[in-house]
Amino acid sequence: MEQKKKLTNAQLQKRIENAIVFVPKTKDTVSVFFSDKGVRLVADNDGCVIETNYHRHVFSDITAAGVSRPYLYTKRVIEIVNANLDAIKTESGYSFQKLLEVLKEKEDKSEYNIVVYYEWWLMVIFDGLYSISEDEVSSWLVYFKYINILATNSIILEEHKEDVTNKQFVEQFISHIKEFTDGVDERVLFHALSDKERMKQEIEAIQQTEQEQVMEAQTDGGN
Repeated sequence: MEQKKKLTNAQLQKRIENAIVFVPKTKDTVSVFFSDKGVRLVADNDGCVIETNYHRHVFSDITAAGVSRPYLYTKRVIEIVNANLDAIKTESGYSFQKLLEVLKEKEDKSEYNIVVYYEWWLMVIFDGLYSISEDEVSSWLVYFKYINILATNSIILEEHKEDVTNKQFVEQFISHIKEFTDGVDERVLFHALSDKERMKQEIEAIQQTEQEQVMEAQTDGGN
């Protein structure tokens, strides 16, 4: 395999200046990798990074409204992890599930609640990232998530002459969703499948993946 040439200082400086996203590592940088989630959290005094193998979110420490909440929560979760390293360590990193179990056993549930809340938020920001596609199911799900946002914002932004409870919020949300989908043509998204048919599809998908892995290994072996 051809080795990469070492960059000169001038070449490195040019790359940094032209970088679209550049997050330097400093003495204040702290990080943790959750092997069971495939998620890495990184933070320093200027911002934070939330990343998987396939994408990266970068948050500054300050927003137009003040201190960045994503930054504060990410840094706090890393601090909580660092205080429980030995209990959640695995061979490939640290376990988010073990962290939850350890924190849940403590009498003070404040850190457990922070991490649980953070997990909900991670799911929210990750959901739909790769849903853009040409097939009918994916395109419908993108639209459905879009009108979910519209329905939510409609409730938040409209005038509230009376108190709105969480249950009333849900009722109004459902009403908006029905309104937004009233004129949508009805189409089949998921065709009926027996357990046997579904199992057959899953086996075929596994076999296809194994064949691709074999072919990839053969190709790598020939280089």
